[in-house]
Amino acid sequence: MTWITWRQFRTQTWITLGCLAAIAIVLAISGHDLADLWTSSGAAACHSHCGTATNSFLTRVGRSFNHKIFNLSTAVLYVVPGLIGIFWGAPLIARELEAGTHRLAFNQSVTRTRWLVAKLTIVGGAAAVTVGLLSWAVSAWAHHIDRANANRIGPMLFGARGIVPIGYVLFAFALGVTLGMLIRRTVPAMAATLTVYVAAVVSMPLWIRAHLVPTRHLMIALDVSKLRGIGVSTGDGRMQVEGGATPANSWVLTNTTITPTGHVFTGPANLQLCGPDVGTHACENWVGSLGLRQNIIYQPGSHFWSLQWAETGTFVVASGLLIGFCFWWIRRRLV
Repeated sequence: MTWITWRQFRTQTWITLGCLAAIAIVLAISGHDLADLWTSSGAAACHSHCGTATNSFLTRVGRSFNHKIFNLSTAVLYVVPGLIGIFWGAPLIARELEAGTHRLAFNQSVTRTRWLVAKLTIVGGAAAVTVGLLSWAVSAWAHHIDRANANRIGPMLFGARGIVPIGYVLFAFALGVTLGMLIRRTVPAMAATLTVYVAAVVSMPLWIRAHLVPTRHLMIALDVSKLRGIGVSTGDGRMQVEGGATPANSWVLTNTTITPTGHVFTGPANLQLCGPDVGTHACENWVGSLGLRQNIIYQPGSHFWSLQWAETGTFVVASGLLIGFCFWWIRRRLV
């Protein structure tokens, strides 16, 4: 059974190895240039107050081809798990059921459980190794940029670093296998896998990730010198003030400006000082005299690995439940 599964999967294996080799070559060549930029900008020798050096490094990266590689590699780590679920997971069982070749295996000495174990172990293991190597290579290549940006825990970058992509690919693969077994048609199973995978990955930073690890709360006086913006409605005088003094290297979940009594500040604005024909300096001074505070709920950068393990564990558990369902279904329902 192992040999048959390998024969069925060998084309994808060689294509995957070729793609990984090409990616490794590109990252190795550009990584050397990236290291030179890190050194020449002075960031490598800096140990404190490195804002000037890191800004210089990021500016040089933005002008080079490394910026495109950074964005592309981040996107790849979201896309590849989904592609594996679509093209490896969904057809794995659906193709056999669609063609009826599963009956040949069942009529031989191979049990249904052994048949499924062989397929899941070989193809699923290859999927995890592929994405694990890709995530390690990209994380190692981009570590200077991630360090300079100090936003590795941000919602867009978080899922493309560390071990989370492995959780994504295991979930996508198990999802594809399950839907292929239920739908019994390859193309519809591939479409359904894509839809559910995208929904799961998008919903994680929007509604779930922030609650996997306890958040931190910060209450500080509003610093008008760091305001991100002031919005005033000239009709009813409602006002929105957004402070910019947020913790460094953190994922800010809520940033609310509140009054000394603890209510959300909505004005009314002093239109003589904050009107459309008045400069911002007078309005900022008036806002600063109100005793407003910033109420910030956030995930600090120190929670990066805690969130990584929690999110990966969530997807691994979901994958285990899907695979367990597959074993139950193939033994009791599949004919």
